[in-house]
Parts: sequence; C-alpha cells; structure tokens
Amino acid sequence: MDQQPQVELDEEQQLENEIKNMSAYSIQLVWKKYKTLKAIRQTVKSKREPLVVYYSSIATNQKIRSDQMQLFHMLKVKNIRFFKFDLVDNKMAQGWVKDILNRYQLPFITINNIFVGGYSEFEILYELELLPRIIKKDHEQMCILCDEPKVGDECPNCKKPYDFFKKD
Repeated sequence: MDQQPQVELDEEQQLENEIKNMSAYSIQLVWKKYKTLKAIRQTVKSKREPLVVYYSSIATNQKIRSDQMQLFHMLKVKNIRFFKFDLVDNKMAQGWVKDILNRYQLPFITINNIFVGGYSEFEILYELELLPRIIKKDHEQMCILCDEPKVGDECPNCKKPYDFFKKD
C-alpha cells in the first residue's frame, strides 16, 4: 500500500515538471517573438527620421555615456529631429555594429542612411553647422563647404568630395 501513493506522487511530480518545462518553453518562444517584432518596429521607425543615433542604453564606459548624453543634448538644442536607436535590444543591428566598433566608439550617427561616424565626427559637423545642410541633402546640388555648384565628384574650388562627411 505504501508503494501506490509513492508511484502516484512520482507521476504527479513528473507531470507537474513537464507542465513547468512546457510553460517555460512557451514563454521563451513568446519572448523571442516579442524581441524580434520590437527590433523590426525599431528598424522601421528609424527610417522615418533622416538622422539616426545608434547608442547603447547600458554602456558602462563613462566616455561613451558622456558622449551619448552630450550628442542628444546638442541635437535638442538645435531642434534637430532624430531617432534614438538602442542597440541593446536589437540583434539585427548588432551584426552591422560589430564591424564598426573596431574603428569607432558608440554612439554612431547616420544621416539619410549615410554613415557619418561617431561622436567626434558628429561634433565637427555640428560646430561647422553643416548638419541641417546634410539632412536637406544640399550636398547633392552643391559643395556645402564653399557653396559652389556641383560639378563631377569633387568640388573644383575646395578640392574635396561633395560627400566628404561619408565614412566607410
């Protein structure tokens, strides 16, 4: 008689464990789907604004955190619309970023889908007040450094490419 209740308990425990494992697996599937959809939504939203800042909300390096905060402040002061793209939750963008991390530190900036570099490159464009002109794509019609009309791939006056701000 003692044997029967033990067998029932073992079966109940086994069934309970299976339910827990199945629930954990279901939760994991739902969570992965949620993260993927969130990444897709974030990527689609980032295409609406011409200026996109790729940053990390959990950056531990003090200089990176400071650069990110300063960059966001500079854009708000000039009333420049931008999209904040947090790389922490977006696995799709992390592959692209790994290649760039070897050459630049976060944050990364793109303007009209053109990679312009990290914070130091952004700061130069900001100080020269070239950001609004790059956002408006003025460089497609003229040299934004000397206002000469576009002729060929390089400005005849200042001898610089029209998209001098573009990084590889």
